[in-house]
Amino acid sequence: MRAMDLQTIEKITGAQVLSKQETQFKGIGTDTRVNLTGQLFIALKGEAFDAHDFLDKAVAQGAAAIMIHQENAQVEKLKGQVTIIKVADTLKALQKMGNWARHQSQAKVLAITGSNGKTTTKEFTAALIGTAMDVHYNKGSFNNHWGVPFTLLQLAPEKQIAVVEMGMNHAGEITELVHIADPDVVVCTMVGRAHVEFFGSIEKIAEAKEEIYNAASEKALRVFNLDNPQTHNMYVNAKEKNPAGTFLTFSSEDPRADVHLMIGEMNMREIYLKGHIGGVSGSARVEVFGSQNLTNLMAAATLGLAAGMTPAQIWAGLPECKTTWGRNQLVHLKTGAEMIFDAYNANPDSMKALIDNVSLLKVPGRKVGVFGQMREMGSASASLHEEIATYAGKAGFDRIYFIGDDAQAFRSGLEKAGYKNPALIEGDYTEAMGQDLAGFLQKGDIAVVKASRGTKLERFVFPCNPLDFAEKQ
Repeated sequence: MRAMDLQTIEKITGAQVLSKQETQFKGIGTDTRVNLTGQLFIALKGEAFDAHDFLDKAVAQGAAAIMIHQENAQVEKLKGQVTIIKVADTLKALQKMGNWARHQSQAKVLAITGSNGKTTTKEFTAALIGTAMDVHYNKGSFNNHWGVPFTLLQLAPEKQIAVVEMGMNHAGEITELVHIADPDVVVCTMVGRAHVEFFGSIEKIAEAKEEIYNAASEKALRVFNLDNPQTHNMYVNAKEKNPAGTFLTFSSEDPRADVHLMIGEMNMREIYLKGHIGGVSGSARVEVFGSQNLTNLMAAATLGLAAGMTPAQIWAGLPECKTTWGRNQLVHLKTGAEMIFDAYNANPDSMKALIDNVSLLKVPGRKVGVFGQMREMGSASASLHEEIATYAGKAGFDRIYFIGDDAQAFRSGLEKAGYKNPALIEGDYTEAMGQDLAGFLQKGDIAVVKASRGTKLERFVFPCNPLDFAEKQ
């Protein structure tokens, strides 16, 4: 974490110093559950919490200073113990500090958004570019109004590249994040039906995602996916707005794109890529599952070009791309069966993509689908779960499980599909369901596990005696 001093913080945030004890801080902290020794603790306020209630815990964890935007009884008691900095809004102050840290670094900042795959693309991009350059990024989904500035505040001066993920639930959020990060390169990987609860239509989702291009500076390099209809339209719009702008493109369908990759072969353990990168033909084997990762890998390769890598370096680096916990993760079971655990996020498009991938797989045993509730689907939730169930019911699964609020809609979808094999469907997980899955799976079988993170489908994994699976990392 970048060290900061009190004078700089005052200048950046316009803060009022209520108590001055320490003036040099080793970094920034926002979590009272971890060691904060020598750090500035920023008391953020969210919908479900207010860190102003835990200032004493921050000091007990070693914080050298606390930043607040409201005074309370704890503040009065702590004035003689730590430096206390008061600002108008702690979140806005954090964002200003993140923007300051970004401009203290010479790193090229790459910003990524997208309905599906943005975290995976970030991980792939960091791994790929990391084979040739010194890269900074945050593991996990540090992609919101506090995660982005926090990522920037961790940016060390010597880093050459910073990879920043940008998420959103509402219009205007991406614009705000772009203004904080001031990226040199921007990309929207694709637009799908994630967050439809908040937007109502895919057109509105596309408008919100397009903010990453519209809010970026004119000098920023813009990367476009030509395969997705919405991002293709963004490319057309960007060229009309700024014909002299700098653009890079990727596509599995259009060989004229700067990065053109196709899948030659695919199995549960890897995909074989072929095509050209920056005009240089080549091939690579990458240990990831699923054709949807083609988009993520093409985006990463194009960002590699944008970062200054040579095509040869990118071809050589692609095998370093790996999936992380909960994202198309291959899990081996004691029985000899295997799982694809993809339960970190879910929406109708990613659900269908996984089902399509499983349909294409040739396995010696049986195929099992373990599905759960897709969150943030709004008023369309029941119909979308029925749609997915109908799709899954025609995909050749030998057994299907589902848990979630839309259990009845899922059951109706299976009936509509004419699905006749066993199906266990409940409003929530039961131990009996987990034991049933464990008793059913045998050597040669494959189970796919997918839902939104809040559904906690890992509960199905542990009864099956996984050999290489742990709690969320």
